[in-house]
Amino acid sequence: MTKSNRPRLRCAALMLALLLSACAAPPQPLPEPVLPAREAPLTLAVATDLHFLPERLVRDGEAFHAAWAYGDGKQINHITALTEALVDQLLADPPDGVILTGDLTLNGEREGHLELARRLLPLRQAGIPVLVIPGNHDIGNAFAAGYNRGKTYSVRTVGAEEFAEIYREFGYGQAISRDTASLSYTYPLSEGLWAVMLDTNKYDRQGAMSIPDNAGALPEETLRWLEGQLQAAKAQGVEVITATHHGLVDHSERLRQGYTLDNAPAARALLEAYGVPLNLSGHVHIQDIAREGGLYDIATSSYAVYTNQYGVIDYLPGESISYHTREVDVEGWAARTGSKDPELLGFEQYSYDFFYDVSYQRSWSSLYQAQLNKDADLELMAQTMAILNPAYFSGYAAQLREEVKASDHYAMWRKHSGFAPIGYINSMLAPRELDPRQVVIPLREGQ
Repeated sequence: MTKSNRPRLRCAALMLALLLSACAAPPQPLPEPVLPAREAPLTLAVATDLHFLPERLVRDGEAFHAAWAYGDGKQINHITALTEALVDQLLADPPDGVILTGDLTLNGEREGHLELARRLLPLRQAGIPVLVIPGNHDIGNAFAAGYNRGKTYSVRTVGAEEFAEIYREFGYGQAISRDTASLSYTYPLSEGLWAVMLDTNKYDRQGAMSIPDNAGALPEETLRWLEGQLQAAKAQGVEVITATHHGLVDHSERLRQGYTLDNAPAARALLEAYGVPLNLSGHVHIQDIAREGGLYDIATSSYAVYTNQYGVIDYLPGESISYHTREVDVEGWAARTGSKDPELLGFEQYSYDFFYDVSYQRSWSSLYQAQLNKDADLELMAQTMAILNPAYFSGYAAQLREEVKASDHYAMWRKHSGFAPIGYINSMLAPRELDPRQVVIPLREGQ
């Protein structure tokens, strides 16, 4: 090619790009959802804190290994497989809707959002509504990164409007109302039930990147919008459930600030005034059910963490809302898809061992740094944390309470309680008012 031809080709390419851009039509409105009848029972699935990271952002090595092996128990080394197994199970036993309550991605990576939306699409194509809201990790995250062997590198994150556009087919494009102050919206699950999806996160609405704020709050404008939605639902005789990333009720004595909504009392008062029975949340990563007055808040455990479970909601109009947890059969999915990975084929044991080991190492390190140098005592204390953490995060701690309290492990925590964080151990062992894994919420007085 001669030098004289190159500018002409560049100009032609530029003109073609401009022409295609000008001709590109805006996205067509999505059709209104076909709603089940008012009296129809519904089954919903709820999952949270997937922390999805696409494989194309990972070249395995020291940097990525450190991110998952020495983290907080999130199995991001297998998150693609976990996501596929979840979608596969929901397609095999389809609910009437799926609700995802935030932290969809590891750190708000744009490629992660795009790929997760693609992987959720089969549910929509099967006629299953999927509703998402962001978590504190998902938008404007300065930590959005890829992994290249021994190094990490920054990647593009998303702003609020781009988030809503990416998830247009997952709630935002068929919402019957959108809040102008946040990414909150209302979606009709049936003629008699609305899901009000509330964006509780703190991020720069103009799109600037920042370090994620762990805490959350509902802006005053959003609370006013929410009250308008509740008034409209009441006028139409429609039941409402809500979903948030941050909890509206405390789920732990030790994990309150930054985990329970900053203005939770105001939000609860508004929901209770209109008889809202249930809020679905996440963020805290533990499996727990708590209530304040007539409002139940169900925190489903992080799907990326043992026992890799989601919640199932059965709604009987005018009677009850019941909830229970269900584990995903990752081993069965791995066998059906021909996987040769021994960790996936033996995933139930692998997942437990992984969280046990992470809990042990983190506890051992923190105790050592606190200058507990008695090796035998340190070993027993780290084992206590390793035994309790998997049970606590998955909602089974009550089954170990008496055994742990009678053990030599716990005796060491009491012996060194002057500097060791025994308060956290005791909070895991504390009796709960409600079973963390199942509940039935009556919708009729007297039930």
